[in-house]
Parts: sequence; C-alpha cells; structure tokens
Amino acid sequence: MKSISINPKDRIELLKYVNMLRELNCNTSEKIPIYYEHVCELETLMYKLSQMLEFEQPKGTHGGWYTDYQLKEDLPEEKSNDKTH
Repeated sequence: MKSISINPKDRIELLKYVNMLRELNCNTSEKIPIYYEHVCELETLMYKLSQMLEFEQPKGTHGGWYTDYQLKEDLPEEKSNDKTH
C-alpha cells in the first residue's frame, strides 16, 4: 500500500470540502434543496482528491469524462510518439 503525504495547505482545503459535504448531507437528509454551489464544489473536490491521491483516468479510452479513475500506478505507461529512441 502506498503512503501519501498531505501538506498543511491541502489539509485546510480538504477540511473545507468535508464541511461542504456535511452541509450537503444535512440538506438532503432534511429534504432541503441542495445548492448549485455544492454541485460545483463536488467537481472541484473530485479533481483535488484525484491529484492528491494519484488517481487518473486511462488515456485514449472512448469513455473520456465517463471513465472511472484508477490508481495511477496501475495504469499502463504511455508509449512515446518519439521514434528517435
């Protein structure tokens, strides 16, 4: 299992997202409408977590945006287009 370090700046940012998720959870539990701002923050959280935790979507797949993220180390290495090697 790979260890991942989180720097203090990222920790503070993650705290913001955890609180946003808590608020979203409370709103949906109480049948209160969610805010579009929450939806936008979820997308930002997805990108932040994928960067910090080294998740990537496979390149060159037909699914594009809809392709599941995978552990970066489990993805096949990209082949270089450079024919000089």
